[in-house]
Amino acid sequence: MPPIPHENGTTYEVVCPHCGKSFESELLVGAAERHQGFKCPHCRLFVAYERAEEPDAEPGERPEG
Repeated sequence: MPPIPHENGTTYEVVCPHCGKSFESELLVGAAERHQGFKCPHCRLFVAYERAEEPDAEPGERPEG
């Protein structure tokens, strides 16, 4: 998932796997790798970084790099 430049840090465009809506968010970082992800502002689901998809990506498709 390519970063979108943002003046306060790196912002990612994410599609929530629960509600299907896209949103922009900075990566939330916790003590463990499984606690890295995003909080959907629409349905409040925590979307783990490894489960987040790009808005234009096909399901299951991950960008290289």
